Formats: sequence, C-alpha cells, structure tokens
Amino acid sequence: MSSILSRREFFRSSGIAFTAASLASFARASEAEPSGLLFFDAFTEIGPRPNKPASQQWRLDELRAEMEHCSIAGALVSGTMAIGYDAMWSNLELSRMLAALPGGFAVWNIMPDASGEFPAPPQLGRLMREHGVRAVALHPVSNAWSLKADSSAPLLRWLAEERVLTHVPRAQLGGYDDLAALLKAYPDLPVLLTGATWTDQRIVIPLLTAHRNLHLTFDHFQIFNGLEDLVAAGCEDQLLFGSNSPTMSAGAHRAYVDYADIPSPAKRKIAGGNLTRLLHGQGPAAPRHNPNEDSLMRAIRLGRPLPAPVVDLHLHILDDGLNGAGGRYRMSHGDAAGSFALGKRLGYVGGAVMSWNGTVGVDAVGGNATIRRVLDRAPPGYWGAATFDPSHYSQSELAGQIARCYEDQRFVGMKPYTRFGLEYTHRGYDLWWDFGQRHRLYALIHRTRSDFREVETLAARFPGVRWVVTHMGMSWDAATQAVEVMKRFPNVYAEITYTNVPLGMIDFLVANGGEDRVLYGSDLPMRDPRQQLGWVVFSRLPIAAKMKVLGRNALRVLGPCLDRLPAANRPAVAAKHS
Repeated sequence: MSSILSRREFFRSSGIAFTAASLASFARASEAEPSGLLFFDAFTEIGPRPNKPASQQWRLDELRAEMEHCSIAGALVSGTMAIGYDAMWSNLELSRMLAALPGGFAVWNIMPDASGEFPAPPQLGRLMREHGVRAVALHPVSNAWSLKADSSAPLLRWLAEERVLTHVPRAQLGGYDDLAALLKAYPDLPVLLTGATWTDQRIVIPLLTAHRNLHLTFDHFQIFNGLEDLVAAGCEDQLLFGSNSPTMSAGAHRAYVDYADIPSPAKRKIAGGNLTRLLHGQGPAAPRHNPNEDSLMRAIRLGRPLPAPVVDLHLHILDDGLNGAGGRYRMSHGDAAGSFALGKRLGYVGGAVMSWNGTVGVDAVGGNATIRRVLDRAPPGYWGAATFDPSHYSQSELAGQIARCYEDQRFVGMKPYTRFGLEYTHRGYDLWWDFGQRHRLYALIHRTRSDFREVETLAARFPGVRWVVTHMGMSWDAATQAVEVMKRFPNVYAEITYTNVPLGMIDFLVANGGEDRVLYGSDLPMRDPRQQLGWVVFSRLPIAAKMKVLGRNALRVLGPCLDRLPAANRPAVAAKHS
C-alpha cells in the first residue's frame, strides 16, 4: 500500500496540531495590516420575549459584550418591550437604556395615531429629534394595524417626506405583495427589510433591483455568493450589515462581509457606510478593534484564509453550470467551480461532498452520479458521502447499488435523508448500516424525529459507525438533547450548521458535548458558508478548541475508514502559510 499512507502516518504528517509558533507568525504578519472595516450594525434587538430558551441571550450587556468581542463599532438597537407593552413609553425607556452603550442608537417602534395611543407625526418628529432617533420599525402584525389602511397613510407619508429609515421585519408582512405595494406607494421611504430568508431569493432579489428604496440585511438571507452577485447587479447602496445580535452571532454575520469578494468601497458601504448615510450622518466615528482577538478572528477581520485547516462535513454541490436545485432553492454559482473557489478563499482543505438531487430531490442513483462528477473536478482533500433509498428500491437492488458505489473508494460516508419517508431504524436501511459497520464508514444524518431515539438505537447497534447528527446548532432544545446522547455514546457527534447561528451555541455544544465531538459543516451552497465559519471563529472558545471544530474533529470521524480513502482525497492539513 505504498500509495496510501496508514492512519498513523497520515496524522503524523498532517501536522494538524498547529504550533504556537505558526500562529504567532501569522499574528506578527498581520500587525502591519490596516485595522479593518468600520462595522455599524443595522439590526440588533434586546429585551424579554415569550417562550425564550434559557440559554438564549437577550440583555443589553450581552449585546455590548458581543460588539466588543467582534469589533463592531456601533449598532441600531430595537427593544422587544416596544412591541409587547406601550410603544411610546417603551421607546423612551429604550433610549434611556442606550445611554450606557457606546455607539448604540435607538430604533423606535411606531404606529398610526388613529387609535389615540401614539403621537401624531408632528409630535413624534419632535420626540425623535429630542432623543436623537433617526430610525423606526413597523410591526403591523404584532400591533394589529394595517399598512394598507387609510388611517396609516399620514404616518407613512410623513416617514417618506422625512426620509426616515424604516425597519420592516419579514414576519410583519402579510406577504411580499404588501412590501411591493409599500415601496411603490412611497418611493422616497427608505425601507430596511429584516428577517428575509434564503428561500425568498426569487421574490426579494427582483424587488431589490426594481425598488431603490428597498434595503436588505442578511441576518437570515444567507445566500451563496449573495454580496458578490448583488453588488455586480448594482445594489451596493442597498445592502446593510445586520446581525440580530444578541440572539444571533454578530461574528457570523461580519464574516460574510469581511470575506466578500467585492471592491473595497462597496465593502465599506455594506459594513457601515450605507447605514450612516441612511441615518443622515449618524453613526460611530471610528472602527472598533478587539485587542484580545485571536489569530483566527484576525484572519477573518482582514479577509484572509484562516491560518488553520477547515474541513466542511456538509456540502451539497450541484452539477456543472447550475444555479438552482428546484423547489424553493436558488444556489448561485453552486456548482464545483463556484463552491471550491469560495472554499479556497476561506481556508478549506477538504470536505464531504453529498448530492442535493439524491437527498432533497429523492433521486439517490442520480445523486451519487452527481457526487462522482463533482469529485472528478474537486481539488485534493474532498471525498464522497453516498445516498441510498429503501423506499424506491428493493433490498436486492440496494445491495447492488451499495457494492458498486463503494467500489469507488472516494466514497466513505453514508448520507440518508428524511424525505425517503422511513425512520433510519427501519429494516430497509439495515443492509446499508451493516455494510457501514463492516467497512467502518461514517454516517451524516438529518433526524427524521424530533427526539434522538433513532440515533440512540443506531449508535448502540452499529458501534463501528460514527453517527454525525446534522444541524445541532439549530435550537437550544436540540443541542441539549444532542449532548445528553453524546455523553452516553462515544460514536455520536454533533455537526453545527443552521441559518439562525444562535449566539453562544458553539460554546454550549463544546462545553457540554466535548471539544472532540463537535464538527463544522455549512450546507454549502444551499446557504453561504461564511456565516457558519464566523459562528465558530467568533465563539468564545480557546483557539485550540476552535481548530478542532473547524478541522481536526473531521479527521477523527474519518480515521477508522481512512485506509480506504485515496491519498488525493484526504484533507491536507499541514500548516502552510505565506
């Protein structure tokens, strides 16, 4: 086996444990670099809320700490109590509280005065000037009023005349037709849409290009190559950095901007310049720099590849030339060329290629063929995770498919999916799991149940398989359940990826599940990987633990089946930095 390293030789030669000297070298090289962008956050929110998970952050001091940690100079801040209690009373209380937040500027929740509960526009304007408020938010759903009602027109006309930046959360729209009507009726009203998600692309992007008064944050609109495409489309003045911190990680969202492959002037606008312009000059005076940042945080801040190996356990790369995957899913540049190019910019050294058509599209045979084509175009370090479907094929058909697929030794992973309609403990899967047990493969599983019963059953029955459970950063409940199972079964691992990037989640998973058992994955190109990467890097973990999550732990999962994998498909994790 001269062409294939043994596992021991591989781990010895890889140099996965970076030395302090290599990290210090990167730090010294970075000291001469400029301090970075001025980040002014267009969307943060503090205050209590119904049914809040115990670990979800919500306080002003938690927002302040995240801004300091992530080098965020300033923020527009909304308060939940202005929605859940008397709006004007709570607005004034929010402004009072923000005196304690350097760089903090209030966003007031407002409504029409027709019911006698809220100031009419002239009085509202005086109060806003008195308290330095230059942005407002509309919550017609939560506060039971209508954007279309005649009684709302005086307020909306006044906002347009004064050109007041007006936040409109996606959840507060009856539908995007309501937003289109608002933009058309009030073309001078600068509207900031928050809370749009990546499945809204086919509606939001045309609205953005048609209405120059529409502006957008990317808190949940984490679209692959989004900033690059939208800047190229001429929308750079409409794009704003917004994090929804402290509920979400601010570091996750700044990474999307820091790593954007766009001209520097456009990047400065998105980071904070556009927001200051929309606030008529209001904003922080200078960038903020966390003097205690580690070398990984610094690399992102400077837009450099990470000085640590990144291995992505969750890739759904499309066939050549495709920019979408059917259903609700647009994935611009989501083929091998676009996906691997972005990975290289971030510091990727490998990852697990799965199909989209074989999982979400339930064409397992076609999906495995797609994976082979993608691997033919992949740089070194990438391998395949195959999919098989016991709902469409007989056991004898599956046996043949499994044997033929894994003859290609680039395949060492197993990727079942929920849309086949069977729990993974169904006997139809046993043939595959038995094969995985014999050949010491690993499985990446998206649960079919809300609990972990099937994970527990599989981990006990097939102890030689490493069961990597996906999307464990999705909620505090899922994470809590996951770590309890991980404590009982050493062959269960947690993969993190999810759009909502909860602040503190990575730290929670590592603290409770173990720093050797949590793995980075992105779901690229369904969503952009930069938020997922920033979520890990801007956690409060020690740098050694971050490096495990980003790459080293993936090699623990690969280890037992590494001898099957051709040398060219093994992640090259040696430290190589210019």
